[in-house]
Amino acid sequence: MKIRAHACAMLATLAVPLAMPAAATNSPIELKTALARLMTGLPGEYDSEPQRFFEAEYKTPPERQHQRVYRRFTRIDAPDIGANVLVATVHGGDKYSKFDTAEFQVWTLTVDEARRAVRMSPRRFRDTEKYQPIATDAARLKGLAASELVPASGAAGCDIYWRLIGTQLRGRTDPGTCRTKLQRLGVDASFDWDWLFNEEELWITFAGRDASGRMVMGRPDQTHWRLMKARTFECFVAYRPEGGPDQVLNGLAMHDRGDVLRVELKDGGVTRPAFLELIRGVWPSNSGRNYLDLLRFSMYEGRPEDPSATRKMLGNATGSAATDRAGFTIGNLSARCKLPNRG
Repeated sequence: MKIRAHACAMLATLAVPLAMPAAATNSPIELKTALARLMTGLPGEYDSEPQRFFEAEYKTPPERQHQRVYRRFTRIDAPDIGANVLVATVHGGDKYSKFDTAEFQVWTLTVDEARRAVRMSPRRFRDTEKYQPIATDAARLKGLAASELVPASGAAGCDIYWRLIGTQLRGRTDPGTCRTKLQRLGVDASFDWDWLFNEEELWITFAGRDASGRMVMGRPDQTHWRLMKARTFECFVAYRPEGGPDQVLNGLAMHDRGDVLRVELKDGGVTRPAFLELIRGVWPSNSGRNYLDLLRFSMYEGRPEDPSATRKMLGNATGSAATDRAGFTIGNLSARCKLPNRG
């Protein structure tokens, strides 16, 4: 999770250290299965916008809401580094927000038979600026050499040990082994990370504590960021203005965990900013007594950063979370999104 952006808001005065992990009982075949699941399931896009939206709609106090985080894993073919290699990127906000260089890492995954765990070990790029523009391009990272990497360090630069717990995978650092100097706070801290994964969600939380056990970084309530696995939709917009030629915007791509896409609507000599939003997640009901998992596709006149009260909704459609398409036609405006190869 993006550590530095959340540090000031997450200081706590007292905390109880995390409990030691339970004895590992995974068999060799379970560990091989866990490794295969991680390598096939982790790659992709994750966004915590559905969690942020739900908390805001549920009137959670602002100081207790989870800030939005976007994370992506890309599997690459790099035999010089290992047989199972992932490149991880993190943004503090949506995928267009500030890139987090501290968590721009190359992870190698192996079965650690002695620990009965899948070990996920991080390294960093020697030249971050060179590789950041192609961080999610597996083809251009193919054959990445080990000499391009350096050992990871800092609070996010520690091994994660994954074990199968029922049908869910849990990854944790070894307590007391992930240590770093927090220069801004002037303290040495020990970090504990907790990751929970299934093929639809990745939950992450962390805690940094000083020598006395006092929490100096992390959420005081130790609740997880809920990063939801995204699907990529193909979208288009068609607009027939009163003046000027028709507009058809094809080949648009959006993920369904809160992605936003900016467009412009041209009517004669006037250009209006607009944006599309596609979000799949749990929506609280107006009564507050139940909630539904829905997909919502909306289009607004205005900009995403504008206050919500100043936006004008141009159209929207709502369906079940399992639906493979969404769209609307209102007056002279049409918009559609669908999963690829679904007709």
